[in-house]
Amino acid sequence: MTTGSRAVSPASGPAIQRVFTSVALGLAVIGGLGTVAIMAMINLDVIGRGVFSTPLPATAEIVSASIVSIVFLQLPYATASGRNVRSDMLIGRIANRNPRLASGIDTLNHLVGTIMLAVLLRYIWPEIQSAIADRETVGLFGVFTLPRWPFVVAVLAGCIMTCIEYGLLTLGHAWNTLQPERPS
Repeated sequence: MTTGSRAVSPASGPAIQRVFTSVALGLAVIGGLGTVAIMAMINLDVIGRGVFSTPLPATAEIVSASIVSIVFLQLPYATASGRNVRSDMLIGRIANRNPRLASGIDTLNHLVGTIMLAVLLRYIWPEIQSAIADRETVGLFGVFTLPRWPFVVAVLAGCIMTCIEYGLLTLGHAWNTLQPERPS
């Protein structure tokens, strides 16, 4: 979790934070294994093309379907550990002068993130229904195909977890903002 701009160990904080951060870490591990798998697939494709003049079938299609899933599987843990892409220069300066104001800005930032992920969830669900109902596949028809729904479900899982992580961060920063100032 983050306080200001520094990350806090997943082992610290309320129990619910630890549970969700542990689940987020599990998703990140799955995403990491997916990264290794597509790296292996790409290497096999290159070796197959160069050595045997036979590429690995449907590599480009499977890799392109996997990348979005991998990003969403790793997003919750990046969010929970304060590693999302953002500029800390301004917020760091504000935090040095007025920690409550910085926490208020972080509250707003994480609230917007929570809302954006909730909106995204609204649009992912129909995609899952469509992928299952229409038996959509990725790959090359007649050569090698995989069902599309597991990729979309991975995006859904990552989106739900990231939304929860953003919500928890919003609550934490709001709590810090509302705490009385400590005398220096």
